[in-house]
Amino acid sequence: MKNNSYEYDVALSFAGEDRAYVEEVANSLNRKGIKVFYDLFEEANLWGKNLYEYLSEIYQNKARYTILFISNFYNKKLWTNHERVSMQARAFQESREYILPVRFDDTEIPGILKTVGYIDLQQKTPEELAMLIEKKLKKDQTFFRRRWSKLSTMINAKPFIFSIKIIDQKAQLVKNAHVVLVANNSTYIEGRSDEKGLAHFIIRTRKMYTVLIAHPEYPAVLFKNINPKEDIEVTIEKTIGFGSVVINKSGQVPGIVGKIEPIRKTDKGFALYADNIAIDGGANQPCDFELNKSLSLEDNGGNIIHLTFRFFQGRIALADYCKHKSI
Repeated sequence: MKNNSYEYDVALSFAGEDRAYVEEVANSLNRKGIKVFYDLFEEANLWGKNLYEYLSEIYQNKARYTILFISNFYNKKLWTNHERVSMQARAFQESREYILPVRFDDTEIPGILKTVGYIDLQQKTPEELAMLIEKKLKKDQTFFRRRWSKLSTMINAKPFIFSIKIIDQKAQLVKNAHVVLVANNSTYIEGRSDEKGLAHFIIRTRKMYTVLIAHPEYPAVLFKNINPKEDIEVTIEKTIGFGSVVINKSGQVPGIVGKIEPIRKTDKGFALYADNIAIDGGANQPCDFELNKSLSLEDNGGNIIHLTFRFFQGRIALADYCKHKSI
């Protein structure tokens, strides 16, 4: 029987020895808003249940797709083979692909033909596999309609407060950190951490965000694909001589006089204007730059800093800086 309203978008079937890789995939899928059956996410549900019957139901009826992580370990496990039999019973009933095999090695699995298309995990990071799974799901029209319906509900949801706690490597609270949430559509929300190391944000439309954190005494920190449904704690580590700054359209960098303005060029590259500041010894402006590559800036007082952009989207940039050391 075809089900258009599955409890899970994907179920992950794997051997415990391969958990480290699979857990990264599960976490990435979860951040993307994909409903994933992964055993450690389900400890409360699994507690006390007849696992033989419950897992049969999951792998046969409750997931849109199953990702089968093939390895030598998988073939030797009792539970994974029970999961496989349940998947194959489902696949037999449907005229579309349901079992999506991915391989750590060339182990043969009963019932999985060598001619079935698979993904070679030796060529894919966990994040890259998660992106492929998301792409596969988006081709399923019932999944697409469900996601659109869910998005519409989220847009109309009541505003709520999302908080980020910032501490250093010694577990000390970090105040006055500049924190920016940047959505995929380049809209953003700004805040600063208070005396308790907390930055609070009013979320009116739930989206996935890139979190940028800057502080004059700490290097830049960024996290991608953060879902604001739960508060988070971030540890930042101090590096002597380094600071970081968020530039919104244009701004100043501590330790040097004058303003800078990063821009995105029409060819998708980046360039930098600087007011009364020489870039790389006097290069013509706007001066091209690349993310994660250092530029030198010198003001009219001879102060020199090295600036490295870590992120730039819309008009929001995140950069590290350090003062030039004289020889």
